[in-house]
Amino acid sequence: MKPTISLFLLFALMFASCGEQKKSAKDELYDKVMAIHDEIMPKMGDIMKYKKQLNKKLDKLTEEGADANADKIAELTKAVADLDNSHKEMMNWMHGFDPDFEGKVKEELMQYLKDQQKKIESVGELTNRALKNAEELLAK
Repeated sequence: MKPTISLFLLFALMFASCGEQKKSAKDELYDKVMAIHDEIMPKMGDIMKYKKQLNKKLDKLTEEGADANADKIAELTKAVADLDNSHKEMMNWMHGFDPDFEGKVKEELMQYLKDQQKKIESVGELTNRALKNAEELLAK
């Protein structure tokens, strides 16, 4: 009976190891780029929400007196511009990203994905800074 159990375990391990396919470096890098994108994309809604709130605050300050509130108006205007820029950069990245890897040499493809990773990380940093600043300004 022992040889039967050992043989069964050997076949089970062989079957399990055949089922597990290790992802290629390209697939892992692509997944990493898409994970960063997927983390940032939901924040686009927050950008629009904060822009609306900041613009309301800007309108109120302008009505109260543009000269008296010039510093606050400038600060809020810059925050809105930063949010706009963040949104624009995300849209530019998405429109520029080409997931069609057909016919590309592996080295060329890996370099492309590394470049895209840097770009989307930059968009993420830009987005996070703009959102944090907007949150702080809206809390005042």
